[in-house]
Amino acid sequence: MKRLIYFLLGLLGVTTTSCRVEYGAPHVDFRLTARVVDEQGTPIQGIVASPEGGSFDSQTGVSDYLGLIDARGGYMSSCPDRLIFEDIDGELNGGEFEQQEVSLAGRVVQTENGSGAWYGGAFEAELGDVVMKRKDKDDAEPHGETDENR
Repeated sequence: MKRLIYFLLGLLGVTTTSCRVEYGAPHVDFRLTARVVDEQGTPIQGIVASPEGGSFDSQTGVSDYLGLIDARGGYMSSCPDRLIFEDIDGELNGGEFEQQEVSLAGRVVQTENGSGAWYGGAFEAELGDVVMKRKDKDDAEPHGETDENR
């Protein structure tokens, strides 16, 4: 009977190591705070921030009406190196903006130590203002169409 129980636990991915039951993958907790503005310093709503190759929990990675983002993410294998800021609502909220990549080099602070096993600790990055550039009108036109052809 014991063998059957161990076999079933093994199928579920549960193992015992040093008297602890662990399941999952190594991860860290990550928090980002930033204010998204246009080139004139006006806050922009509807800009999503994503860690390269991942995402933040629920909708916390989207700028609010004040341009503020207070995003939290977990279960990443390590801290992200770069963030991608992208306009997700097109012309709404002040026009269309180009995608921006922001390096986190030298901007991440560890706020909590890891456990040495599966948890790598907690980290924060406070970016301040992230300036988004407006897309040129020519870039926003579908290829092959101009005002003259319509």
